[in-house]
Amino acid sequence: MPAVNRSVRYMRHELWFDPEPREAPLWAFLYDIPYLAACGVFPPRHLLNARLRAGGGDGGMSPGASWESFEVSEAEYDEILPRVLSPDRGALAGYARYADQQWQLDPAFDHYVDWFEWLSAVCAKHREAYHARRRQDSS
Repeated sequence: MPAVNRSVRYMRHELWFDPEPREAPLWAFLYDIPYLAACGVFPPRHLLNARLRAGGGDGGMSPGASWESFEVSEAEYDEILPRVLSPDRGALAGYARYADQQWQLDPAFDHYVDWFEWLSAVCAKHREAYHARRRQDSS
């Protein structure tokens, strides 16, 4: 099955509500994972897979998403990347909480193997521009 058609079943968690069973195409599901992108930068495949293997979580006092552990192949990653970076916003809004996010790549950080080190380095570079875009989008 092509990755753009691959469906993911998961639970969406909100603080004051019961978990909600959800299903979405892989590319759209990624937009329902809280804090997946670091300051608007989508993770390289090896770090995305580390998050997908972890199966998410209930978020505690924050929103969360949980799923059965899985990975994406290099071919799947390459196939979903155009839809993740330039999504159909109308279709995405029907699936994901964070449909307003705009993601990009920055291969300068692809050598990181630790999620938190990658996140810290990416945000050190992109935080200011990311927040400026968010302010502009909300006005």
